[in-house]
Amino acid sequence: MEAVANVLSLDFDFFKAISNDSETLNEYKSDLAPSHKACYVSHYKVWELIALQKYESALILEDDVDIEMSISSIVSKVHRDLPGNWEMVYLGHCSDEGDYFFKFRRMLNPSLYKLFKSNSPSCTHAYAISSLGVSKLLKELVDPKDPIDVELVYRIKAGNITSYSLEPSAIVQWKSFDNPSDISPGAMDAPQLLESSTMHFLGLT
Repeated sequence: MEAVANVLSLDFDFFKAISNDSETLNEYKSDLAPSHKACYVSHYKVWELIALQKYESALILEDDVDIEMSISSIVSKVHRDLPGNWEMVYLGHCSDEGDYFFKFRRMLNPSLYKLFKSNSPSCTHAYAISSLGVSKLLKELVDPKDPIDVELVYRIKAGNITSYSLEPSAIVQWKSFDNPSDISPGAMDAPQLLESSTMHFLGLT
């Protein structure tokens, strides 16, 4: 991730994820499997840090991501188009958040990106969150019954969180046999493709 940050001239703060066997997991209620619980606690602790530092907003990235080389210009456009009441923005997700008209337009212009009101933006590898969003999630996600991405979708669908999704994803999960998922180690889903992959630019794919 440091190499990615350097080549994109981005300033990252790194937070060590909670491991599946960490004693920290015992401090949190939840009957989730250790891998899902570790993911939840890792995100929850980042939210706590955002609240403590009084950030107006923050972009949270997991460590298995590949990023579009033009991410800075993409995010600038997202910021211009984003309604003022936003609480979450998925710059990467594992679902189809667009519509057929947009898909047709993108066939003619592969560089086109658009924000949509979130529907079911599964995965938590790349999302921005506002201070209000952090405040809500710290109160609501204290004892999750399902994996964190599912719990977030529940709240988005219920209207408790105002969320938007970028289509297509500008930040995708990068998995390989020597870089498996921590949550689902055997999962080798077909990767989402970027127009200009940073990992490919670095010679890591």
